[in-house]
Amino acid sequence: MTAAELRKAFGLSESAWENLLADPGMIAPVDPKYTDGVTQWHGQAFARWLARSRPALADHVPLLLRPAGTAEPRYLGGRYVTSDEADVGEHFAGSWQTDAGLLLIAYPRSFPIGPRTLLDFHEKATTVVVVRHDYGLYGPDLTAVDRARPDLPYEPWWSEIAAHIGTQVPWWPSELRRPEHLTAWRPGDAPVPVEPVTWPSWEPLYELAATEAPDSPVRGACFTIGHEMRTRAAESAVHEVEEILDTRGGKDGSAKARKERAAMVLPAVPGTDDPGRAETVPSDVVARGLAELCARTDDHAVECLEQISMWSGEDLPFGGAFSLDRNGVTRQGAEWINRLRPVRPTAIHRLLAYDDAKLVGTFVDPVTGSPVVAFKGRFMFNDARAISYLGHAPKRLPAGSVLKEVVLDEPIWVRTRDGVLYPAPSMDAPGLSWGYSGSGPSTLAQCVGRLLDDASAHAVTYGMRPPFEPGLEALFQVEHKKGTRISRAELERARAGTS
Repeated sequence: MTAAELRKAFGLSESAWENLLADPGMIAPVDPKYTDGVTQWHGQAFARWLARSRPALADHVPLLLRPAGTAEPRYLGGRYVTSDEADVGEHFAGSWQTDAGLLLIAYPRSFPIGPRTLLDFHEKATTVVVVRHDYGLYGPDLTAVDRARPDLPYEPWWSEIAAHIGTQVPWWPSELRRPEHLTAWRPGDAPVPVEPVTWPSWEPLYELAATEAPDSPVRGACFTIGHEMRTRAAESAVHEVEEILDTRGGKDGSAKARKERAAMVLPAVPGTDDPGRAETVPSDVVARGLAELCARTDDHAVECLEQISMWSGEDLPFGGAFSLDRNGVTRQGAEWINRLRPVRPTAIHRLLAYDDAKLVGTFVDPVTGSPVVAFKGRFMFNDARAISYLGHAPKRLPAGSVLKEVVLDEPIWVRTRDGVLYPAPSMDAPGLSWGYSGSGPSTLAQCVGRLLDDASAHAVTYGMRPPFEPGLEALFQVEHKKGTRISRAELERARAGTS
């Protein structure tokens, strides 16, 4: 900050500023090589120095940057605010009474929230501190704002907050911010096991699984995926604690780092009592269970599919999504649309429809079994009367299939020797495309190479390392006209480098 910015931010008169500059203990400006030759100071370093060296001017400094006297812990409890209660974002807010007023420490559940937003929401707070999800050398980053200066955010240290509240500051990894535990916690409580909180949520999966028969594939699928969600969240929390609090005792760090770690207390650890652990099943059973779940029609199935689809599409029975507008489709697109059969909506149809008022029909592709939903005027740049179809590509073609040709379209189609047309096997990512030099043509080349060898090969995924196909990639980098058909013979020549 420049001299003018410091004076404005801290309300200093010209004479007061001149007196500070004359003080031999005044902190030095930032090295001018980092400021393009402009004389500037670190604002917070200046504020801390000002509060220590000029007690009479301490009230010009943000509250938590001022030296704290001897404080007795006065915790007033906390409140968990859900997204349904307010539009400020889901968070827990713990309230502490300090000599300077009511200090609120907020822990967002998932998404970042600014302290000014929470200051406006929690009207009685004098100061709001937000514990951010990112962290640096001294623990999770903090952002604060005082009601006296709501437009002057600052970044206190954990040790500064601890000095003002008179005890260690609680810190919960985001995976352990379970509402009932947060609101029940009090200073001095020993750490307790807490069931991990995840996004997407594992709870609907366990609830549904518990209602299913012991040998039900749906039960096994829901427990398996829910257990994976819980386990990854628990592992993430443990890793974060090890990194921030140095619980392994491996790095120790600087005196400053040790001081900041000592200012924090961990109120929770990941719970290990997981009923899903004993009921996990192999991936083929998971796949059967999810296929059954997709075919159901109840609300609970829709909720579970929503959580599963946000977690991973790996075990869902369908591949990547694509959409087709009935107006202007190629011959192959029209062929696909015309073979769709109308069906009553299942759980997977309802998930794809998002309760959209523009839904005009639910279908199934009888060739691939993919659910399809149709909308009227849903997409912004389409005609308001246009009918669009949202479907899914297969993950693989049937065993024994033989590739006959590839059609460059949106989506890309493949036809087998028996004359059946399929959307090219694909996942939501990596995508398949053509006409430029990049990952899309490269993935398409790998996909087609696999189909030439075995047309029932699984779609290319990020976890695979299929062979590089330079000849096919060169072919697909060309800006072919939409609808171009490339025969198997042409594909094989390009692959061999003889085209």
